[in-house]
Amino acid sequence: MTNKTKTTLTGNKGEWSEFYAFIKILTDGKVFTADKNLKILEEHFHIVLKIIRQEAIGKKEYDISRNDGKVIVSDENAEISIIDLEKIKGSVANVFEQIKNSKGTTFEVASAASPMHDLHCTQMRASSGKKADLTIVLHDKKSPEFPELGFSIKSMLGSPATLLNASGATNFLYRIATEDNKPVQSSDDMSVRDATKLTYGVGAQLEFIGMDSDVFRRNLRKIDSIFPEIVAQMLRHYYMGEATTINDLANKIADDSVFMERIDFTKEMLIMNIKRFLSSIALGMMPSKDWDGYTEAHGGYIIVKEDGDVVCYHLYNRDKFEDYLFHNTKLDTPSTTRHGFGKIYKENDEQRMKLNLQIRFLK
Repeated sequence: MTNKTKTTLTGNKGEWSEFYAFIKILTDGKVFTADKNLKILEEHFHIVLKIIRQEAIGKKEYDISRNDGKVIVSDENAEISIIDLEKIKGSVANVFEQIKNSKGTTFEVASAASPMHDLHCTQMRASSGKKADLTIVLHDKKSPEFPELGFSIKSMLGSPATLLNASGATNFLYRIATEDNKPVQSSDDMSVRDATKLTYGVGAQLEFIGMDSDVFRRNLRKIDSIFPEIVAQMLRHYYMGEATTINDLANKIADDSVFMERIDFTKEMLIMNIKRFLSSIALGMMPSKDWDGYTEAHGGYIIVKEDGDVVCYHLYNRDKFEDYLFHNTKLDTPSTTRHGFGKIYKENDEQRMKLNLQIRFLK
């Protein structure tokens, strides 16, 4: 038997939510699907056969396929123990309440110590470099096989989670064009929104000319060859203060008949490509890594709701998942100094400006 010690781990609400989702799904033995508004679809759920977690050293498997109220815990070499699920289930509600009611940025969840001890868990969450936070084997009526499916976990507890984190790779580059080539006068203490509004206020235009990251540009072009320009247009509207949510920004673009005619898109095509972009970011695409077009979290998304319910968007129901993302995300303004954007500067005898893309979930 493996020596087990009580946890002294600390984490934020998002990190602890990953552990909560794990024990909630494990003890429920199933996970429900939801509509675009996160409402549970009571008649639509997936039976869970096994959960696989990446631990500090190797993986551990939690097999509940015997459906006898017990979980078989194994590592990569052998069976470790057999645990009564009712023992774990008694801690689930307490773990959730402690996570939800904790006030600090990071904290310990005392009620998690017992289930972590019993389940031989050494950490609360997966590596931050992975899109898939939890691997689950589901009973699938549509297939005779039982594939291991990776799911990304997001929590509605605490601050809204990011879908796409800001970095230098998410900077979009614009040329400031004026009719008389007169430079736009700005000050160093001007905010990015004020600088953006200033350019248009004096009759200038922000002309999209490129991105800081060739990798991210190529990834976006795999959505559609014109897609970098569509995102650049979304950023213009956002930093002008005209709209914030992805849904409203898409409508702003669709209402611009000159732009839509130039890219030769209908509104339906625009929304379809934006939805595909959001799901690609959610499930595999990263700004600084060449994307092969496939999903890394190839099962879907698991969301921990504010009331403790855990819902799943399986990729068999990709339309519902993409609808959820489209209606529940917004652009956000990250640190201008950290990511080097938001100031008007001069390069190659022309004024330029960078705007940064960060996407966050709505609360």
